[in-house]
Amino acid sequence: MMSELTINEVAHIAEVPTRSVEKAIETGIMKPVKRRAVLSKARARLLEVDAVCYFAAVGHSKFLKDVPVRRRKALFKAICEMSGPSLEPLDLEPGLHLDLPMIAGPKMEAAHAYLADKKRYITTDPGIFGGIPIIKGTRISVYAIHGRLAGGDMIDDLLDDYPKIPREAFIAADIYARTHPERGRPVAAGRPWEAA
Repeated sequence: MMSELTINEVAHIAEVPTRSVEKAIETGIMKPVKRRAVLSKARARLLEVDAVCYFAAVGHSKFLKDVPVRRRKALFKAICEMSGPSLEPLDLEPGLHLDLPMIAGPKMEAAHAYLADKKRYITTDPGIFGGIPIIKGTRISVYAIHGRLAGGDMIDDLLDDYPKIPREAFIAADIYARTHPERGRPVAAGRPWEAA
């Protein structure tokens, strides 16, 4: 399968700490591919979409976290060998059954939906805001969407303000902004007296 998600995107969609993904890479469970990201054009470490399934299963299980690395490698390999987006239950060993459709099915659906929506709705244009990611056909940056949602607005509020933009575009923009933070120093970090 093609490597398409950044480490931050995998961690966000699977709802695990980024450190867990980094640790799996360090221990050799999975290997990222280094190449230029489509939107940012910066070199990035990208993982297969199957990594979301792995972390959805392992990331929230206390038992599977204690399994030796070689068995976790075998689990990731078995997940990668499944054909397409359909998940099947796995028998890791006698007495150890992993129901992947139940455990990781919703996360995999979210990952595939995010990939499709990111490709469909998010773009960059050097002539608009210097190449900051925006929603296609608009001048609305993904960071503006994230800022409004973080500030208390709901997606329904955004839909009222921008009726021609679909809900999926706002969801993809928010995930993209969360997983690709803006470069530079945060505004409040340099002026703590303003945050008080």
